[in-house]
Amino acid sequence: MPEVSTYDPKKVTVSVGGRVITGFAADGVVTLTHNEDAVTPSVGAKGDVAYSENANNSGNAALPLMSTSSSLAYLREICAKRRPVRFSVSDVNDADAIQVSEENCRILKMPDTPRSKDPTTVTVNVYIPDLNYR
Repeated sequence: MPEVSTYDPKKVTVSVGGRVITGFAADGVVTLTHNEDAVTPSVGAKGDVAYSENANNSGNAALPLMSTSSSLAYLREICAKRRPVRFSVSDVNDADAIQVSEENCRILKMPDTPRSKDPTTVTVNVYIPDLNYR
C-alpha cells in the first residue's frame, strides 16, 4: 500500500522581528531558497570530477501575502527603518517538519502597494545571511 501523508498549512508559523505574520495569500505560506548551490562540480578532460564547497549559506524567504494583510504595514515599517530582524519559520507537519530561526535578516525592498478592485498577492522577500534548517 502506498504511503500517504497529510500537509496542513495551519501548522506553519512565520515570524519576523518576534511578530507572527498573518494574511497569507492562496499561493502558500513561505518559500525558503538558498542563494547559491552548496557545491560546484568541475569535470576534467578525462572525466575526473572535483567538487568545490561553497561557503555562501545565505538565502531568501518569499512571503506571499494578500494585499489586505495587516502584516504588510508592519513589514513596510521594518523595511523603511532598515532594521535587521530575527526571522523564524516553524513547520510542525509530520512530513518534512522544519525549524528556521536566524538573526540579522533584512527585508530586501519595500513591498508593493497595489490598489485594485480585488485583493492581490504581495510578495515580501526577506534576506537570510545564514539559512540553516533544524
